[in-house]
Amino acid sequence: MLKRLTWILVLTLVLRASIAFGQLPPGFGLEVVVGNANVPVALASVPDGRLFYAELLTGSVRVVRDGRLIPEPFITLPIATAFNERGDPRGLGILGLAAHPDFSTNGLMYVLYTPSPEEVVVAHFKDRDGIGVEETDILRQPGNGGMHNGGRLRFSSDGTLLITRGDNGMQQLAQDPDALQGKIMRVNPDGSIPDDNPDPESPIFASGIRNSFGIAVHPVTGAAFFSDNGPTTDDEINLLVPAGNYGWPRCVGACNLSDPLLKDPLISFTPTICPVGMDFYTGNTFPEQYRGDLFFASCKTLTGGVHRIKLVPPLFDRVGIQEDFFEGGLGGVLDVKTSADGSLYFSTFDTIFRIVPPDPDVTAGLRGTVTDLDFEGNTTPIVGAVAVLRKKNERTTLFKLKTLTDEAGVYVFTGVPDGEYRVVVKKDGLEKARVTVDLMVGETTTSNIRMSISP
Repeated sequence: MLKRLTWILVLTLVLRASIAFGQLPPGFGLEVVVGNANVPVALASVPDGRLFYAELLTGSVRVVRDGRLIPEPFITLPIATAFNERGDPRGLGILGLAAHPDFSTNGLMYVLYTPSPEEVVVAHFKDRDGIGVEETDILRQPGNGGMHNGGRLRFSSDGTLLITRGDNGMQQLAQDPDALQGKIMRVNPDGSIPDDNPDPESPIFASGIRNSFGIAVHPVTGAAFFSDNGPTTDDEINLLVPAGNYGWPRCVGACNLSDPLLKDPLISFTPTICPVGMDFYTGNTFPEQYRGDLFFASCKTLTGGVHRIKLVPPLFDRVGIQEDFFEGGLGGVLDVKTSADGSLYFSTFDTIFRIVPPDPDVTAGLRGTVTDLDFEGNTTPIVGAVAVLRKKNERTTLFKLKTLTDEAGVYVFTGVPDGEYRVVVKKDGLEKARVTVDLMVGETTTSNIRMSISP
């Protein structure tokens, strides 16, 4: 899963959208928060603004406060590590990190790590003046070297802890109801089993998983979404449901089998991209078209980046837009995290970046309502239509932005450079309407669009 970063990227300034490694959306830039980091595999934020990160190979959890790395680690754990024949790190070390929902009062930081190749431990530590103390192990489970340990942690909306476990390279375990490998587990914060688990005697919440290394919880519905790495095809993003069986090793991607218990992915990727850490953007510093979106990392060395999914309202259980936020040139991305101050961070194999949003004082906005005009002249808001804002010159498209109409049929773009644009509205993949608009700095232009959704 993890690929070695074979070159060192040195950045000392904020990089803007013309950067060579992959085009960011207009107005965005990157800022180095921590350079020369040691495989910062997992990120966690806490309400006071600090950013915690886990170093895969050192056993340390480090802390960034006010943009600066605190010299003394939060904790340093005795860990086992492993490398493959190419020298790439395998799935041993510190793999998961999550702050308790009540961190402000109890100071508990949860860690998943491997003290030996044959053991996986979930423990929490109490924050005392920036140092982790009072280790409490809540789970100890068998491992199998560094093969497909998974290891991500995420607290769900009901306060339970979700834990991803890979199949440890033993495919049959993913379908074995008595094995914890190849599963997503759900436990209480103290490690006990919730009474409303599919089996109240088991921590297993879902099965049929090859190697999940990313999980996030939707800020509106509370539903969880997770990534799963396919073998040579069909990397997946899935919606987590109780007792869901996601097919592995019977199938990858859409199973197309008659078994009603099998769950198809929301989206799959072939060629594979190695989807890993993920988070929903819940801040308010990004332009409105990105708020509430799922951002996820991909860790392939040459093409890894940060990707974006916008889910269709009001249920948020279908993919409306999937696109690269940026891709390539950083050697693979490991995790993505929204912080308490609304920043979005991501980590590569040796650097932690903050994504710098466009300056609202030098950009423009556009909003409008998309409605269906029926034969009797009545109008109905169109929910989940794709609105595309495209800037062109005489020969080519310079850039385009996408969003979805909300439950009221409203689309919004903010943080956009001024100029002339074309707005295209699509429904079910078909173009239904287009208009041209002029946007001016400091102003929000209104453009309501009426269209017919009939073919």
